[in-house]
Amino acid sequence: MDKGDRTAAKPLSVNPFQTSQIIGAVLALQGIYRAVPILHGAQGCAESVKTVLSRHFREPISIQNIAIHEQNLIFGGEKGIRDMIRLVVEKYNPDVLALIGTSITEVVGEDLLGTAEGYYRQHKMMFKDKLMCGLYLPDYEGSMESGYAKSVYAVIQKVIQNSGRIVRKKKRNRINLLPGAHLTPGDVMELKEMIASFDIEVIVLPDLSSSLTGHLMTGHTPLSRGGVPLDYLREMLTSTYTLALGGSMEACAKLLKEELQIPYQVFQGVTGLRETDEFFLFLRQFSQSDGQNKYRWQRQFLLDCMLDTRSVFRGKRIIAALEPDHLIALYQCLAELGIKSVGSVIPAGSPAVAAMPEAVQTGDLEDLERMAAGGADLWVSNAYGERHALKSGIPFLPLGFPVFNRFGAPANISVGYRGTADLLNNIANTMNSKGRNRR
Repeated sequence: MDKGDRTAAKPLSVNPFQTSQIIGAVLALQGIYRAVPILHGAQGCAESVKTVLSRHFREPISIQNIAIHEQNLIFGGEKGIRDMIRLVVEKYNPDVLALIGTSITEVVGEDLLGTAEGYYRQHKMMFKDKLMCGLYLPDYEGSMESGYAKSVYAVIQKVIQNSGRIVRKKKRNRINLLPGAHLTPGDVMELKEMIASFDIEVIVLPDLSSSLTGHLMTGHTPLSRGGVPLDYLREMLTSTYTLALGGSMEACAKLLKEELQIPYQVFQGVTGLRETDEFFLFLRQFSQSDGQNKYRWQRQFLLDCMLDTRSVFRGKRIIAALEPDHLIALYQCLAELGIKSVGSVIPAGSPAVAAMPEAVQTGDLEDLERMAAGGADLWVSNAYGERHALKSGIPFLPLGFPVFNRFGAPANISVGYRGTADLLNNIANTMNSKGRNRR
């Protein structure tokens, strides 16, 4: 058993906060322009995924469903898969199609990817200017973070495959940015602005900042309304460098290095003084410029914020239920303020949490309640944990996914100097509210 990960030894999950891999994959695909995820699963599977994502982002979600019926168990579902691919291409004309196999796909033994590949070979002209990829994401393993990363990996893998694995001439001033599932559309927008301030061209995959930040367009489209275009995805292969934000995205960056000799660096989330300093150091060295003065002012503002709030954080104990990358980014930030300890629960095992000083438990909100019984000054989790925090009398900070009962969660910023200062002020104000926020 991993030193940093302690798995809950109980036969069931009580008050789970875990979200499935499929939700992560569908979320990632919203960050690709004119993309459509196609789920192969039970009837209504896509609707439940769409509902959860729509409640959090308050935006329309692109998704389709190949329903598995009783007759498919006997006669196979190959015809339904082929018909759905043809229907989506002819009716909606997407640029990117992603076929996602669910737990039921694996249980019935349906060769989803083989059927899709066969259809592609027979109708190559239909896919001349399109990209079609596929992957299996059963619910009995992983979580939102792993599904998101696997989806991005599948897209990059298919782009490389379609390029013939030819190593093209690199553009000196272009980098790839692979933001993790724990970063909001607001975070991605802030990161793009930071990178652009050094006159560096950046290609973001997935780019949620232009797809799930609000659209006032009229009419309806079944395709994603923003994100990185397919032409830009192909240009990723000419970038000089890749930045992966979150340990879960390292495999995607590593794929680009192994296939196309594009070096990479992993940042946990660009939250906190040290992590942000390292990020700006990279940008200065890569661009060979000092950047804009406003970031020096923002750094001074963050230092002042840390001085102002240090008394609130020093010696305090926080409990958190988050995805692994989000948990590590939060801990690295709070450790700079003198937090005493962080009791942590993650939805699925991850080797990344071995870096945490305290054991991290794989479990649910019941496990976090047990930690709360030992005393805590702040409860951090998604919206599912709020009633448990109130019952325990602990100030609650909504972070992660989903957050149903707060407006503007997708626009929140916690990266860079400005985002870190906003996060610290928000946490400090929440901790100071103890005893005043009882319902």
